[in-house]
Amino acid sequence: MTDAKGHFEQGRWIEAPIPAPVITEIPIDGRIGAAKTTMIAAIDDVANVTRDLVTSEEGKKYIEKTLKDTTLQVQRSFDEILSRTKSEIESKIKSLK
Repeated sequence: MTDAKGHFEQGRWIEAPIPAPVITEIPIDGRIGAAKTTMIAAIDDVANVTRDLVTSEEGKKYIEKTLKDTTLQVQRSFDEILSRTKSEIESKIKSLK
């Protein structure tokens, strides 16, 4: 037999469940301190990335590529709007004839 606590039930040994450890909550001031540290680190990260975007060659290339991609997407959207508008106008003109 093992050293585990338990009991016999219908001829079978049933081990007693091991109680879950009691987890104490971190006091609110500790949680606030942890959140503050995380926020400061995140703000520092944003500041560093912003600086790198503006000052590094890699950042400048990234901004340039993003602007080109955005311009291309806007152009495609306008082309699609113009195409749909043209189709609608042509459809209305045909229906009036």
